[in-house]
Amino acid sequence: MQGLLFWMAFGVLLPQALWTRQATPRFRAPSGETHGLITPAHTGDNSEPLEFVGLGDSIIAGVGAKTMTETLVVQAARALSGHLNRPIQWRALGKIGANGEQIEARAHQMDWPQSADVVLISTGVNDLLGLVTVGTWQKRVQRLVETVRDKAPNAWIVFCGLPPMQIFPALPWPLSHVLGFRSRQLDLALVQATAPFERVLSIKIYDQVSRTFMAADGFHPGPKGYQVFGALVADALSAKWHST
Repeated sequence: MQGLLFWMAFGVLLPQALWTRQATPRFRAPSGETHGLITPAHTGDNSEPLEFVGLGDSIIAGVGAKTMTETLVVQAARALSGHLNRPIQWRALGKIGANGEQIEARAHQMDWPQSADVVLISTGVNDLLGLVTVGTWQKRVQRLVETVRDKAPNAWIVFCGLPPMQIFPALPWPLSHVLGFRSRQLDLALVQATAPFERVLSIKIYDQVSRTFMAADGFHPGPKGYQVFGALVADALSAKWHST
């Protein structure tokens, strides 16, 4: 019933959606290298760096930040390095506009590190905007987890979850309300799809989101948002690390 309500509402709001698509500015990925090494400030540990891979859409690419140092992947890796007092080798493999199916294909084809410890995944908004059904979305998530697990058998796989699109400044009302409703549906489906898998987390990094965290395009996080969200990812991972 809820799915039917979404399709009916979106059909009525299609002209507004098309206008918003044309009016929203297109930001590029930030400048800087898409890989690097983070070393904690105080350490006498000569241990091998943890391998931290970011995989996904424009959030992993870092759209909304000016430099890669401000992005979610780097902020999360830096915070986790401090928590664990370990060096972290990070890489960000994000593609602007990628949906779950395209991200899964990239995960299958890419050159993986010999032993990935963390795989941070952002996906879902482009599936939503592509009008994917809930059932298809869950299948995409499951295939993505299976592919990543095959490539990185011992890694923690961390999904960012879907953002509350109802607060996106770029989205006018009532389109924002309808897309926010749909993002909650897909986020719940993401949690359900990942629940059966071991060492897979779905983190509600967007629970603390506010308009002040957004970039000027009104559609992506800005540096402040990425810093807060990266800390939340690191907190959740650190808790799991110390409990295993």
